[in-house]
Amino acid sequence: MRCAQAVPQRAVRSTRMIVKSEASKALYESFRAALLLTASAEAAEHAVLGGIAALEFDHIADDVLLVETLKMVIQQRADFPSQPEPARSKLPRELQRLFLLAPISHDCFMLRVLLGVPVETCSRILRLGIEEIGEVLCAALQKLPLLAASDCSPARSCETQS
Repeated sequence: MRCAQAVPQRAVRSTRMIVKSEASKALYESFRAALLLTASAEAAEHAVLGGIAALEFDHIADDVLLVETLKMVIQQRADFPSQPEPARSKLPRELQRLFLLAPISHDCFMLRVLLGVPVETCSRILRLGIEEIGEVLCAALQKLPLLAASDCSPARSCETQS
């Protein structure tokens, strides 16, 4: 009789560990993505907390937390456009250059290229059509080599230069 009870308890513990592992992975990936988009640990943490709050039934399934966190990053920027520039100096120079792109170009590049977000999901997050996502991404990819060669500073965006 005791042996029969031990098996279900092991299965329950195993299931709990899998759920904890999946939740931990989802939190890590969401924070990493928010950090890449914001270059600020504080803003990334706030976005992840907002993503968690937006979850239905506190259930982390698939990439729901990641998508909700990314939506929160975009919303934070829209809600607080005058917030100070994030401290980017800790990022590698290649990532710093991405912040010289217009915000929509930056977000599109980060979501599609660095984070591998599907175009349909990217379209929903950025509220752009699928074709617009392609156009913005193409423009960003054409602009990046120019940013690498130029002497642009973070204080002025290279998007406005001709």
